[in-house]
Amino acid sequence: MALLRNTVLKVLSSVNYFYRAASVFHHPEKNIVLPAREVSFNGFEKSFLALCANSFNYEIDYSGGYRQKEISITRLRNVTLLSNSGALVLNGKVVTESAFDMRRLALSPAWRMPAFMLPVTRKGIYTSIFHLPWAATSNYHWFFDCLPRLYALTQNVQEPITLVMPEGAPGFQLESLNFILKDFPYFRIAFIGKHEKWNCENFIFPSFVANHVSGFLPQPVSRFLLEKLLPGYGIQTNNPERKIYISRSKSTKRRIKNEDKLLPILANHGFETVYPEELSYRDQVQLFYDSRYVVGAHGAGFTNTFFSQKATVLELHPENAMKPHYFLLCKGLDFDYQYLVGSKADVNLDFSVSAEEFDQKVSSMLNGLDI
Repeated sequence: MALLRNTVLKVLSSVNYFYRAASVFHHPEKNIVLPAREVSFNGFEKSFLALCANSFNYEIDYSGGYRQKEISITRLRNVTLLSNSGALVLNGKVVTESAFDMRRLALSPAWRMPAFMLPVTRKGIYTSIFHLPWAATSNYHWFFDCLPRLYALTQNVQEPITLVMPEGAPGFQLESLNFILKDFPYFRIAFIGKHEKWNCENFIFPSFVANHVSGFLPQPVSRFLLEKLLPGYGIQTNNPERKIYISRSKSTKRRIKNEDKLLPILANHGFETVYPEELSYRDQVQLFYDSRYVVGAHGAGFTNTFFSQKATVLELHPENAMKPHYFLLCKGLDFDYQYLVGSKADVNLDFSVSAEEFDQKVSSMLNGLDI
């Protein structure tokens, strides 16, 4: 029976079909960089988080408390890095933490999905931060799932190490990565082919920092990233009091159906309408760095609030699809956050907002009143 089992496992692994998982949480060579901690919320914040949980049938509920998990690096030997996900395989089992957690692993191409990948043996010390498919092109997942993992690495690794990225990674990802690594010359970047898996003799695994549907980063991590990224982008303070409205009218989902009714209100309050997808990434960073007030419907455009000096955010949500990503981003950055709930979303997540309530919210926000 044992021989049959081993034969089956060998055949499955040969086609990169892995159905067993392992954890390195208690690995003897794990080094904790920042310990876990509890994040507390006031009544307003708990109420908002409860609405978010309710709109998703309490699948994720932070209203009862939010735990920032510990940040660590773990030194592993003889692991396989999968190019289709960034996940690691140790002794024939997928390392759960390398796919974020069990929830993400269940959706990962590293899990129970046969794939053609050629094995390549690599000597030396390797690491990686990429996370597919979530951060294949997404700026949100890149800046909150991937880049923060560099904090633990750069604080603890001094020897020459190769950081692996997937071939074809977007330019903004490579650009921001190089901004950070230029101060750490012992890192080099190598690219793994789409149909390769690298058998690494030595691998340093940096834990994920973020949690699900959360842009919260501990302040040591966010400070580290901003101190590297802002000079890298060559950001200068031009007009730190800009008021911007992030329009999604050119997107395919999460659009405001009655945006034409909101634009005159915004203009009356001195807001400019922006379309981030029309700007270079450097210009997006500069725009948000200079912005004091940021308004818009929930969407990836809010990711760049991370680069603001001190923003007040008003996020618009459909009644049945409220998400706490950017509230938690603001919480970590100590930014003011407000929200307005609109109608129920349709199949494209498009929804409407009461123009009267919107005007009141914007007015109150600009006057520094509780809303």
